[in-house]
Amino acid sequence: MSETEDLAATWDRRSVPHAATAVLQRIEGFSATPYDDNGAQAGGTWTIGYGTTRDAKGRPISPLTPPVTEAEAESLLLRDMAGAAQDVARLVRPPLSLCQAAALISWTYNLGGDALAGSTLLKRLNAGDLAAVPGEMRKWIKQGDKPLLGLLRRRWAEAAIFRGLPPAKACARGWAEIDSLDDWPAF
Repeated sequence: MSETEDLAATWDRRSVPHAATAVLQRIEGFSATPYDDNGAQAGGTWTIGYGTTRDAKGRPISPLTPPVTEAEAESLLLRDMAGAAQDVARLVRPPLSLCQAAALISWTYNLGGDALAGSTLLKRLNAGDLAAVPGEMRKWIKQGDKPLLGLLRRRWAEAAIFRGLPPAKACARGWAEIDSLDDWPAF
Protein backbone atom coordinates (compact mmCIF):
# COMPACT_ATOMS: atom_id res chain seq x y z
CA MET A 1 0.00 0.00 0.00
CA SER A 2 1.16 3.52 -0.64
CA GLU A 3 1.55 6.34 1.85
CA THR A 4 -1.43 8.02 0.21
CA GLU A 5 -3.80 5.08 0.70
CA ASP A 6 -7.40 5.94 1.50
CA LEU A 7 -7.67 4.90 5.13
CA ALA A 8 -11.47 4.81 4.87
CA ALA A 9 -11.32 2.17 2.11
CA THR A 10 -12.27 -1.39 3.01
CA TRP A 11 -9.39 -3.68 3.92
CA ASP A 12 -8.97 -6.65 1.56
CA ARG A 13 -7.98 -9.03 4.44
CA ARG A 14 -4.78 -9.99 2.61
CA SER A 15 -2.50 -6.98 2.49
CA VAL A 16 -0.80 -5.14 5.31
CA PRO A 17 -1.95 -1.51 5.12
CA HIS A 18 0.88 1.00 4.84
CA ALA A 19 -0.62 2.74 7.88
CA ALA A 20 0.19 -0.34 9.97
CA THR A 21 3.86 -0.41 8.99
CA ALA A 22 4.11 3.37 9.37
CA VAL A 23 2.80 3.30 12.92
CA LEU A 24 4.98 0.37 13.91
CA GLN A 25 8.14 1.93 12.51
CA ARG A 26 7.33 5.12 14.38
CA ILE A 27 6.40 3.44 17.68
CA GLU A 28 9.05 0.73 17.74
CA GLY A 29 11.89 2.78 16.31
CA PHE A 30 14.86 1.15 14.58
CA SER A 31 17.71 -0.61 16.31
CA ALA A 32 20.41 -2.30 14.22
CA THR A 33 21.57 -4.27 17.25
CA PRO A 34 19.65 -6.51 19.67
CA TYR A 35 18.11 -4.87 22.73
CA ASP A 36 16.07 -6.04 25.69
CA ASP A 37 12.58 -4.67 25.06
CA ASN A 38 11.71 -5.00 28.74
CA GLY A 39 14.54 -2.75 29.88
CA ALA A 40 16.63 -5.57 31.39
CA GLN A 41 13.80 -6.67 33.71
CA ALA A 42 13.44 -10.35 34.51
CA GLY A 43 11.96 -12.26 31.59
CA GLY A 44 13.13 -9.71 29.06
CA THR A 45 12.32 -10.03 25.39
CA TRP A 46 15.23 -9.52 23.01
CA THR A 47 14.30 -7.67 19.84
CA ILE A 48 16.02 -6.14 16.82
CA GLY A 49 15.13 -3.88 13.92
CA TYR A 50 11.57 -2.64 14.43
CA GLY A 51 10.74 -4.87 17.37
CA THR A 52 11.03 -8.31 15.80
CA THR A 53 11.72 -11.21 18.14
CA ARG A 54 12.92 -13.72 15.51
CA ASP A 55 15.68 -13.42 12.92
CA ALA A 56 15.38 -14.18 9.21
CA LYS A 57 15.84 -17.92 9.90
CA GLY A 58 13.17 -17.93 12.63
CA ARG A 59 15.61 -18.11 15.55
CA PRO A 60 14.86 -16.07 18.70
CA ILE A 61 16.76 -12.79 18.94
CA SER A 62 19.49 -12.85 21.58
CA PRO A 63 22.32 -10.53 22.61
CA LEU A 64 24.50 -12.48 20.15
CA THR A 65 22.29 -11.89 17.11
CA PRO A 66 24.27 -10.01 14.43
CA PRO A 67 23.20 -6.44 13.57
CA VAL A 68 20.68 -5.83 10.78
CA THR A 69 20.40 -3.09 8.19
CA GLU A 70 17.25 -0.98 7.90
CA ALA A 71 16.33 -2.90 4.75
CA GLU A 72 16.68 -6.22 6.60
CA ALA A 73 14.67 -4.81 9.52
CA GLU A 74 11.89 -3.73 7.14
CA SER A 75 11.81 -7.22 5.63
CA LEU A 76 11.50 -8.77 9.11
CA LEU A 77 8.81 -6.24 10.02
CA LEU A 78 6.78 -7.04 6.91
CA ARG A 79 7.12 -10.77 7.59
CA ASP A 80 5.90 -10.37 11.16
CA MET A 81 3.15 -7.93 10.21
CA ALA A 82 1.88 -10.39 7.61
CA GLY A 83 1.44 -12.89 10.44
CA ALA A 84 -0.42 -10.33 12.55
CA ALA A 85 -2.59 -9.43 9.54
CA GLN A 86 -3.44 -13.11 9.05
CA ASP A 87 -4.48 -13.35 12.71
CA VAL A 88 -6.71 -10.28 12.36
CA ALA A 89 -8.23 -11.56 9.08
CA ARG A 90 -8.91 -14.98 10.62
CA LEU A 91 -10.37 -13.77 13.92
CA VAL A 92 -12.26 -10.56 13.10
CA ARG A 93 -15.63 -11.11 11.43
CA PRO A 94 -16.90 -7.64 10.44
CA PRO A 95 -15.38 -5.82 7.47
CA LEU A 96 -12.70 -3.32 8.45
CA SER A 97 -11.50 -0.08 6.94
CA LEU A 98 -7.77 0.24 6.27
CA CYS A 99 -7.34 2.40 9.37
CA GLN A 100 -9.20 -0.09 11.57
CA ALA A 101 -7.15 -2.97 10.15
CA ALA A 102 -3.90 -1.01 10.60
CA ALA A 103 -4.69 -0.36 14.26
CA LEU A 104 -5.63 -3.97 14.96
CA ILE A 105 -2.58 -5.31 13.11
CA SER A 106 -0.30 -3.01 15.14
CA TRP A 107 -2.01 -4.13 18.37
CA THR A 108 -1.74 -7.80 17.38
CA TYR A 109 1.91 -7.40 16.28
CA ASN A 110 2.72 -6.13 19.77
CA LEU A 111 0.58 -8.53 21.82
CA GLY A 112 0.20 -11.60 19.61
CA GLY A 113 -2.63 -13.47 17.96
CA ASP A 114 -3.42 -15.40 21.14
CA ALA A 115 -4.04 -12.13 23.00
CA LEU A 116 -6.43 -11.04 20.25
CA ALA A 117 -8.18 -14.42 20.18
CA GLY A 118 -8.90 -14.37 23.92
CA SER A 119 -9.69 -10.67 24.28
CA THR A 120 -12.89 -8.88 25.17
CA LEU A 121 -11.85 -6.47 22.42
CA LEU A 122 -12.42 -9.23 19.84
CA LYS A 123 -15.71 -10.32 21.40
CA ARG A 124 -17.07 -6.78 21.32
CA LEU A 125 -15.72 -6.12 17.82
CA ASN A 126 -17.25 -9.32 16.46
CA ALA A 127 -20.54 -8.40 18.13
CA GLY A 128 -20.52 -5.22 16.04
CA ASP A 129 -19.56 -2.86 18.88
CA LEU A 130 -16.83 -0.95 17.05
CA ALA A 131 -17.20 2.01 19.41
CA ALA A 132 -15.91 -0.18 22.27
CA VAL A 133 -12.60 -1.01 20.56
CA PRO A 134 -10.61 2.08 21.67
CA GLY A 135 -11.58 1.53 25.31
CA GLU A 136 -10.71 -2.15 25.07
CA MET A 137 -7.32 -1.25 23.55
CA ARG A 138 -6.65 1.03 26.52
CA LYS A 139 -6.82 -1.94 28.90
CA TRP A 140 -3.66 -3.46 27.41
CA ILE A 141 -1.03 -1.15 28.94
CA LYS A 142 0.70 -3.45 31.41
CA GLN A 143 4.03 -5.19 31.34
CA GLY A 144 3.51 -7.91 33.90
CA ASP A 145 1.39 -6.19 36.54
CA LYS A 146 2.81 -2.72 35.98
CA PRO A 147 1.04 -0.20 33.72
CA LEU A 148 3.50 1.66 31.49
CA LEU A 149 3.18 5.16 30.09
CA GLY A 150 4.80 4.09 26.80
CA LEU A 151 2.19 1.36 26.33
CA LEU A 152 -0.62 3.79 27.15
CA ARG A 153 0.69 6.17 24.47
CA ARG A 154 0.92 3.30 22.00
CA ARG A 155 -2.63 2.10 22.76
CA TRP A 156 -3.98 5.63 22.42
CA ALA A 157 -2.25 6.00 19.04
CA GLU A 158 -3.65 2.64 17.89
CA ALA A 159 -7.12 3.60 19.14
CA ALA A 160 -6.87 6.97 17.37
CA ILE A 161 -5.87 5.23 14.13
CA PHE A 162 -8.79 2.83 14.57
CA ARG A 163 -11.00 5.95 14.79
CA GLY A 164 -9.47 7.34 11.56
CA LEU A 165 -6.54 9.57 12.50
CA PRO A 166 -3.52 9.27 10.19
CA PRO A 167 -0.70 7.29 11.87
CA ALA A 168 1.85 10.12 12.04
CA LYS A 169 -0.69 12.47 13.65
CA ALA A 170 -1.92 9.78 16.06
CA CYS A 171 1.62 8.96 17.20
CA ALA A 172 2.63 12.60 17.53
CA ARG A 173 -0.46 13.42 19.59
CA GLY A 174 -0.10 10.33 21.77
CA TRP A 175 3.42 11.26 22.78
CA ALA A 176 2.71 15.01 23.05
CA GLU A 177 -0.59 14.87 24.94
CA ILE A 178 -0.19 11.91 27.29
CA ASP A 179 1.96 12.62 30.33
CA SER A 180 0.44 10.31 32.94
CA LEU A 181 -1.39 7.01 33.18
CA ASP A 182 -4.61 8.97 33.78
CA ASP A 183 -4.49 10.71 30.39
CA TRP A 184 -6.68 9.56 27.49
CA PRO A 185 -7.32 12.56 25.21
CA ALA A 186 -10.39 12.80 23.01
CA PHE A 187 -9.72 11.69 19.45
